[in-house]
Amino acid sequence: MTRLCFPTDEHYPFQDEKARSVALQIVQDFKPHIRIAGSDGLDFYAISRFDKDPKRLKEVSMQGEINQWKEGQNEWKSATPEAEVFFLRSNHDDRLQKYLMRHPEMYDLDALKLPVLLGLNALGIGWEHHKGENANYELVVEHRLLIIHGEIARKYSAYTAKAMLDQEMNQISVMSGHTHRGGSYFVQSRMGVIQAHECFCLCQLNPGYVRNPNWQQGIVLATVTDKTLSVELIPFFASGDKTYAQWRDKEYHN
Repeated sequence: MTRLCFPTDEHYPFQDEKARSVALQIVQDFKPHIRIAGSDGLDFYAISRFDKDPKRLKEVSMQGEINQWKEGQNEWKSATPEAEVFFLRSNHDDRLQKYLMRHPEMYDLDALKLPVLLGLNALGIGWEHHKGENANYELVVEHRLLIIHGEIARKYSAYTAKAMLDQEMNQISVMSGHTHRGGSYFVQSRMGVIQAHECFCLCQLNPGYVRNPNWQQGIVLATVTDKTLSVELIPFFASGDKTYAQWRDKEYHN
């Protein structure tokens, strides 16, 4: 039996500390064997190709964003001390590579390689999960569950989950980030019950670069065996200045 947690889409420096506080409490009680890091943990706002708010750039530099993310990872480490941690690469992480490709004179600098820049070794975070070009873009657990950040984003909840199963031809269950929503889709296939889940976000719901998006905060937990897969989607709810969640007859709040 393998227990894992998938905190995704924190988007430092746009993280929501109230949502993160609730998620940290839940995973501490869950005691996962595996924890996912990355998956748009950083926004890499300063090197985005999109228009940027000059005030935001003054408030949080790229180094400041990285430092905040490292502090956040130490909090996850304290909450999940026994978990093996895997970095899941994502589209916002790739902003760095795309930036360096536009500045090829800097591309081969070891200091700017993502695992070095983020100090993954010191944080105890694994980088390459298997051989091949997708080594840090996906993680397969018990030959039953594929964990990815994802590139598909449909308009409504669970539509992306369905598209992911279509993409995998219903051969493996999937958990993904990227959409900032929760959603689940199930198929009865020749392989048995196959499922896909969109795994919420832990960033601010109104970060400034988009207005009133259809996003939901939450945390997703999974228990995997060689025969079964049980996935728990835990949405968060806001009331006043508090964020709440209910899990296994216990209330959590910041």
